[in-house]
Amino acid sequence: MVKKKQKKLTKEQKAKNKKRHDFSKQIREIFVSAGFESLNVKGFQFQLGGRSNELDHCYIFENIIILCEDTIKEVQQKEEAEEKKQPYNRNHKLEKNETAHIINSMKKDFYDLLCSKFPNSKYLSQYSHNRVKIFYLYFEYGLQKVQENDVQRYSNLKFIDNATLNYFSTMAKSIKASFRYELFRFLKLRRADIGPCDPFGNRNIRPLVSSIIYPESVTGYNNGVRMVSFMMKPIDLIENSYVLRKDGWEQDVDLYQRLITPKRIKSIRDFISKNKTTFLNNIIVTLPKGIYFNRVDDTGARTPVDLESITNYDNNIEINIPVDYYSMAIIDGQHRVYAYYQDNDENSDEEKNISELRNKLNLLVTGIIYPDNEDYKDLEKRKFESNLFVSINKNAKPVDADTLIQVQAIMNPTSGEAISRKVLERLNKEEPFTNMFQLSKVEKAPIKTASIIQYALSNLLVAKNYESSLYHYWLRTTEKESEYILNQQKDIDEYITYCTESLKTYFKAIKSKFKSNWKKDSKLLMIISLNAFIIAFKESLKMTDGPKNYDYYAQVFKDWDFSFSDSSEKKFPYAGAQYSRFAKEEIIPLFQKNTHNTL
Repeated sequence: MVKKKQKKLTKEQKAKNKKRHDFSKQIREIFVSAGFESLNVKGFQFQLGGRSNELDHCYIFENIIILCEDTIKEVQQKEEAEEKKQPYNRNHKLEKNETAHIINSMKKDFYDLLCSKFPNSKYLSQYSHNRVKIFYLYFEYGLQKVQENDVQRYSNLKFIDNATLNYFSTMAKSIKASFRYELFRFLKLRRADIGPCDPFGNRNIRPLVSSIIYPESVTGYNNGVRMVSFMMKPIDLIENSYVLRKDGWEQDVDLYQRLITPKRIKSIRDFISKNKTTFLNNIIVTLPKGIYFNRVDDTGARTPVDLESITNYDNNIEINIPVDYYSMAIIDGQHRVYAYYQDNDENSDEEKNISELRNKLNLLVTGIIYPDNEDYKDLEKRKFESNLFVSINKNAKPVDADTLIQVQAIMNPTSGEAISRKVLERLNKEEPFTNMFQLSKVEKAPIKTASIIQYALSNLLVAKNYESSLYHYWLRTTEKESEYILNQQKDIDEYITYCTESLKTYFKAIKSKFKSNWKKDSKLLMIISLNAFIIAFKESLKMTDGPKNYDYYAQVFKDWDFSFSDSSEKKFPYAGAQYSRFAKEEIIPLFQKNTHNTL
């Protein structure tokens, strides 16, 4: 029999295959690094629910099964159909949503199939199907934002966007198996959900006798916040803490912590492994609800004591902390905690040293106890924590500009920085700036935002009533008093919408004029140009008596002969931070001329 000669792949086909391989590999490395067992389900087809089903990935830790779909093929097929101008009718999400539904509704049958297919699995067959929890994650290559209608329509799938994928990848590489605790938080799993069922749920209370309760009078806080210091093992902190990272999967503007730095983690880990000692400076955490205190006498007898009654230092107080996954938020010291991470290479000399110290050494921890009342909502807690974070770090390693803006935005939600950040988030979702602003360190986008906010946008959007601020014209549009101070959430949202629409209209006209330059790496989309356009827009408001429509701005730029390239004929004449000079010399005169011509 003559063997059929395989068709040689084109360069483009090879590139697509490599892209698919790298995408799939990135997903696999996240879960394997986090200590999950990987089952080779590629090509494994199984009959269930009256149909044939298949999987791309399957990862298991104890009784938790995570199924993953990577969909770069779907993206490529859509692109090819668009190139050929052919309809694309396949609904891949719907197919996988049905598969996920079948698996969850026929969990025992599916679990039995896996056990039969993979008899040598470390975790399979250890649990009954009733104890097993299954999650179906849908990874779409290059997905910028998860669409809310997809979440609702395909409710059996958990969608992972590109930023979350990159964040997971960074964290898994940085803290290895210890990253699984954040995956548990992402999947909303508690300690009681993992492993064998524990009939004694109260075993998660850990008494800490060597604690110091700070009297309210010595902390300087008069807002009901109390503090307590104690020693805790690194393993307990890693298992039961979390960090509110602004570049993480939660993607909430009210978060402030920096992304973990692998180089810094390694440096601290090397120090610990070599010296077998811990750092003496303390870790700052928030403590969960349900804490209670006992006074311990010389005989060891315990008497319950109320926190409010502790007004002096008392070394005989025992604090009892309910321990559960992600029950404590780390405000400061994440690198010192996660330097004790669990490596998957248990035979390495470093991991042998660290594994012993992880359960032996004690870290000094200061815990924040919030008052249990309605006044202390989550936003108030974030404000307090972010303020504390800056005060701790301002004289240490410099906090980057983007993080400082984030913190300032939390501390003062109506500041120019806060409004600017919200407006950029809105602009990033629509033309002409769709996915062009880098709002997170794990997202790749051509335009960084810190300098735009600091040197141009915040001055335009600040909620102060003067003629070169959009706030002045929003007050007039909404018929509010000139002395009105922006504070209600409804009004803040309305003002953000007003600013977004005004800037969107303005920049659409600019894009239309310089369409060929509206692309990555163009001088038009550099900070110097964008800031110059924003500064000019700010100055134009007085001339135009407020923001105008698209046709007006199109007329302003219609006859402007300017080059945003570095060609030999007309080289781009500005550099560095010459935003104001660019605006004054080139753009503002266009408004002056147009205003003069329309008089």
